[in-house]
Amino acid sequence: MSPLVVALLVLVLLLAAGYGLLNGMRDAPNAIALPVRSRALTPGAALLLAATMNLLGGVLSGGLLTAVWRELPPAIPDGGPGLVMALVPLAVAIAWGDFAWRRGMPISMTHALIVGLVGAGLALTITGHASFEGVWSPTLITAMLLGLVLSPVLAWFLSWVLVTPATWAARDAAPGAVNHAARMSLSVSGAANALGHGVQSGQRITFMVAIAYSAIGRPEALEWWVPVAAGASLALGTLFGGWRIAHTLTDTLVRLDPLRSAVASIVSAGLLFVGSFALHLPLSSTHSATAAIIGAGENQRYTAVRWPQVQKVVHYWLATLVVPALAALILAAAASPLF
Repeated sequence: MSPLVVALLVLVLLLAAGYGLLNGMRDAPNAIALPVRSRALTPGAALLLAATMNLLGGVLSGGLLTAVWRELPPAIPDGGPGLVMALVPLAVAIAWGDFAWRRGMPISMTHALIVGLVGAGLALTITGHASFEGVWSPTLITAMLLGLVLSPVLAWFLSWVLVTPATWAARDAAPGAVNHAARMSLSVSGAANALGHGVQSGQRITFMVAIAYSAIGRPEALEWWVPVAAGASLALGTLFGGWRIAHTLTDTLVRLDPLRSAVASIVSAGLLFVGSFALHLPLSSTHSATAAIIGAGENQRYTAVRWPQVQKVVHYWLATLVVPALAALILAAAASPLF
């Protein structure tokens, strides 16, 4: 391999680790915000639990490597252009994720990564370093769109619907007993959310490393170390917390009682598990958790949802489909003279 290819490969691996660190830090609130806000777990215990589950989820994502390979574009360019297809999307996803985190906005780094991949592939096609058919993956784009639409809609609807039977079942119980049971459920569902997030994010990291190793003709190098490293980076990032986004989810958007918090947490965890193990869809833990919280908050006697803040979050979600794609298009086109 040429020195340029080696340098690009090392940079891809470093960015993949950076993506895992930032993703763990940003998405930790999706699992722990409700348990901490409802006093089911202390902040320290919640972070340790989420970090452990993210590590385990990243390792378990290695069992889904076959699904990852099926999602790869059919003809990844060899050498430098193929490495750019991995490097640029990782860079723009990290930059956009950091930008949104500093503003306390819960956005999907998964979708930022995917649209960045589309933008980089389009740039390589325009510059003649790849064929459109080779870098276009209809399966990947369809899965992204389904995950983008289905996860928030289902999370909102299921949370809104399930609050009614949950409150009906607890109608004759003492408030203290209801809150205790809800907090126990939040501890379990918070761990499940972190595990589901680890599996989903581990797949994304493995996916980008798979592109890089396919570009240098060494797909067999993807063995046990990739999901283990992905899980470790997610766990380390989780330990740094992410309280800005936790404040947005539990205070700025809506305030929930322990029972409704438990419903929202169970719904988002269930969707992540179904998306990861049954459908292999790239669901966003951020979209699922946020929509579930809003749905549960809608189904109560007083108005709890702050819709101006919800609209602001949705604007960031829509921008996530445009800004990283344009940035990746520009950066990949700018890198084309290197080859």
